Amino acid sequence: MTQPRPAMRIAMSRAAALAGRIMDSVRAYALSRNGVAAVEFAMVLPFMMVLYFGMAEVTTGVSAARKLTLLSRSLADLTGRAGTVTDTELNNIFAASAAIMHPFDGSKVKMRVSSIVVRRISDTQVEGRVCWSAARGGATALSANAIVTVPDGFRTGNTSYIVADADMDYTPMIGYVVTGTLKLAETTPWPVRNASEVLRSGTSACLTSPST
Repeated sequence: MTQPRPAMRIAMSRAAALAGRIMDSVRAYALSRNGVAAVEFAMVLPFMMVLYFGMAEVTTGVSAARKLTLLSRSLADLTGRAGTVTDTELNNIFAASAAIMHPFDGSKVKMRVSSIVVRRISDTQVEGRVCWSAARGGATALSANAIVTVPDGFRTGNTSYIVADADMDYTPMIGYVVTGTLKLAETTPWPVRNASEVLRSGTSACLTSPST
């Protein structure tokens, strides 16, 4: 059998050594843990972003809804404390209530406050009618003498109460998870504090008969 020439033996030895190094590299690559953390991070990053931005957007939205609730209650309370209100006083009440929305833009809130008179129409039924209504920010005032539903707790004949309505279109600042525009609204019925009804300058009283 012919023996390989020295040059050929050297080449074969080098080729074998190279093949060995390649196989070692392949085995090392298969067993290597380098980059696993980066791959795992890339896999969980989308979920982490959804969680982070989702929590931020939901928290901000809940804060806006809470402030709208406080605005509605303040609007009803400030009006219900008055015996008589002028248009100037109503403007001040609307402005003070809108300021509660800070840091949100209070000028974008539609506000309405109305005086509702309750009359008993039978032994078991009462009827609520609008005495007067005022609105700001693009809201529509209720028509005088319009019939409204009387909530529980205010169903006593020949009494009155104040109802405040507030709503706004809320758009998330980031818009990553919660997209589009959300409609926030709040309605607050409130008792009259210092009189049988809150009179508005330029309008007549609506309670004229004895309590029933």
